[in-house]
Amino acid sequence: MTNDKCVIENLRENYLEIISNYIITAYATSCHGFAGLGYTPPLLPLRTIKNIVKSFSDTPCDLYPSIIKYCEAKDIAENELYKKAHVSKTVFSKIRSMKDTGYKPSKSTILCLCLALELNNSETEVMLNIAGYSLSNDIIADKIVSYCISKRYYDVYDIENLILEKTGGAYLYS
Repeated sequence: MTNDKCVIENLRENYLEIISNYIITAYATSCHGFAGLGYTPPLLPLRTIKNIVKSFSDTPCDLYPSIIKYCEAKDIAENELYKKAHVSKTVFSKIRSMKDTGYKPSKSTILCLCLALELNNSETEVMLNIAGYSLSNDIIADKIVSYCISKRYYDVYDIENLILEKTGGAYLYS
């Protein structure tokens, strides 16, 4: 499945759940007039839940084509990328074959690759989302990474040191 198809599939899955909840809430509002005032909509029938769960994909989305797309756009060879990101050749090889093996890289690995590719915040979010992650406003390290990206500062070592100074713990190399 291509990245675009994977993103569309994830949106479709979330869309079905959101619409189901909206319809139930709208129905409850029209019947009872007090949705949003502590009213809990009725549970979905098990059959509906089973149908929604069946649509969930357990196949990981393929991050590698997106990495290659950015490598080509920025004229960076794969071996230069993983060296600049401080990602081992073994881990990068696992990312290359993740669709077949089910391997899921860590959030910090993806962030290091995004920094090495010098992606902006929205591109970084897309890459993280493909693997099921996101940057959080509740995590200081994520705020630091996001801020550095917004200022176009991509040095992985320096960013890790900023995080160490602020939090006392490793993040990108954990």
